Amino acid sequence: MIVNQTFDPIQVWKSWYDMVEKTWGKTIDDWVKTDEYAAWVGQLQKWFFYSQDHYKKTVDQILAENNLPSKDEIARLAQLVIQLEDKVEKLDDRLDDELFPKLHAIHAAVDKLTTAGENLAKTKS
Repeated sequence: MIVNQTFDPIQVWKSWYDMVEKTWGKTIDDWVKTDEYAAWVGQLQKWFFYSQDHYKKTVDQILAENNLPSKDEIARLAQLVIQLEDKVEKLDDRLDDELFPKLHAIHAAVDKLTTAGENLAKTKS
């Protein structure tokens, strides 16, 4: 009787994974709970923040030397544009609410005076 056996790489991988997880899982879990691990992570975090700060300063220096705006400068410019848009909108509202009605009133008064002047000129002639 011949048994049909085929090689299953997934089953081999799963068996290997289970064996490694049993062997190393508890060891790593115990190590993560130690003060040494906390100190090591603290050093990594300190190095990361130092590297990030150094990288930012380097990029800012490169941008400045090449006369290119930084992210902060672009953000500041965007804020100034927003403030300018607000001022223009307020001026537009003020024109609509205050100045245009006054201009219409002046225009109507000038029309009345012009009409009255024309009528007066007609009566004198």
